[in-house]
Amino acid sequence: ATLIVDVAVFIWFLGKMTPGFNFFNNPRLSETGASSLVGIYVGVIIVTIILHAVIASIFAARAGEDKGEKDERDVDISRKGAAAGFWWVTVGINILAGALLLQYAAASGAETFMGGLGGSFPVIEPPYMFFALMVLAFVGDIVKNAVMVLAYRGE
Repeated sequence: ATLIVDVAVFIWFLGKMTPGFNFFNNPRLSETGASSLVGIYVGVIIVTIILHAVIASIFAARAGEDKGEKDERDVDISRKGAAAGFWWVTVGINILAGALLLQYAAASGAETFMGGLGGSFPVIEPPYMFFALMVLAFVGDIVKNAVMVLAYRGE
C-alpha cells in the first residue's frame, strides 16, 4: 500500500512539474515560480502525510489485538529495502552534484568545456535542481518499498 501511495504522489508531482510531459520529445519543466514550487513542495508533504496516516490507520484497525511485532525476517527485509533506497539516492546525488559542477563551470566562462553543458535540463537553475532532488527522493523511496515487496514475495 505504501508503494502504491508513493507512486501515486510521485505521478501527481510529475504532473504538477511537467504538464504535457513527453520523455521522448524534449521534456520540459513548467515555467514555475518560487511560490508555485513552495506550493508543490508543501502539497507533496501534506498529501503524503495524509495518505500514509490513512494506510497506518487501516492497518492498525485490521490488526486489532495483534500487535504486529516484527521478527528477524521483517527487520532484514526492512534493512535490505533501506539499503537499496540509500544507494539509489547516494548515487543520484553524486551524479547530480557532478552535473551541477559541470554546468557551473560551463556557465563561468568555460564554454568550450565539454561543449558547453546547458542542454535541455540546466540543473544549475533552482526549479530544475528542486525537480531533480525531489525525483531522487521519490525514486529512492519507491526503490526501498519495491525491494521490500519483492523480498516479502520471496523474489
